[in-house]
Amino acid sequence: MKAKIGHINSINSLRGLAALSVVFYHFICTTTDYITNQTVLDIFHFGNKGVQVFFIISGIVIPLSMIKAKYSLPLFGKFILKRFTRIEPPYIGVVLIGILYLYARNFVPSSAQVDLTPSIRDVALHFGYLVPFVEDAKWIKPVFWTLSVEFQYYLFLAIIFPLALQPKLYKRTIFYACILLFPILIPTGVEFLPYWSPFFGLGIFYILYRTSKINNLEYVFITFLTSILVVKNQGYLDLGIGIFTLIIIHNFSNFKSKIGSFLGDISYSVYLLHSVVGSAYVNFMSHRFNEPLGQFFVILSGILITILSAYIYWKLIEKPSQRLAQKIKLKRQKNN
Repeated sequence: MKAKIGHINSINSLRGLAALSVVFYHFICTTTDYITNQTVLDIFHFGNKGVQVFFIISGIVIPLSMIKAKYSLPLFGKFILKRFTRIEPPYIGVVLIGILYLYARNFVPSSAQVDLTPSIRDVALHFGYLVPFVEDAKWIKPVFWTLSVEFQYYLFLAIIFPLALQPKLYKRTIFYACILLFPILIPTGVEFLPYWSPFFGLGIFYILYRTSKINNLEYVFITFLTSILVVKNQGYLDLGIGIFTLIIIHNFSNFKSKIGSFLGDISYSVYLLHSVVGSAYVNFMSHRFNEPLGQFFVILSGILITILSAYIYWKLIEKPSQRLAQKIKLKRQKNN
């Protein structure tokens, strides 16, 4: 399983599954006073753990791309520009949609009579994922906090990842220390990278092992230390989800399905749009269909609407930005 790695096919299906699990969680568990069956709520509450799956995937995919590109610190600017080009246009588009949604809900009779239209300051903070860093600032949609953590992760990795690629153990040890000591030296909440750095580490250390950058013993030892910190920060359940995700990726790397690939391709758009388009639909319909069968069809149709709108958004916004990002090559300019 080690040595040269191309595209890990199963990751795409896992992305799609993670995005759908988050959608189910929000539609069923966070729609106010809609689904009241405690068993149903308990089951779908685990859907919010799709975020952890996304973080494990990022822990694998981003370092893998850097390894393939033989990343070094002089490529910092290109790396950040490439990531920014990939994720920013779809994100900004949904921020604008979210502003319109929060403004429009003031004119819907069934909505709570609270003006949630964001301030100019809060809107401006979205452009740099800076909301968590300013007291009393609020996200237009709460799910955006994960994008802030991801972007903090990109910046962090762009600075320290070259250490992980060094043949000298002491240099790699500095990299390990940065990942593992981050939450100890800088204790923070869930919207900040230090809280999650060991969790990302599970994916990072795995891909270092898979690409033969570290040996078996080093991988087992550093993963053991990482697991202790994950339990301390996130708990045994999150550790189990992280390890299980790695096992699936390791043993089913070549797994591919048309549905999985489709959902994986649009997973970012699904994640972004479900909190605006899908949630708006479910919230509106929840005031009109309260019987169990009606609730079932509201949730189902909300998911279908989310997937359809995400596909259109992916075609029009996300895919072009993805293609543009692919044109930015992580290669150093040769000196003449």
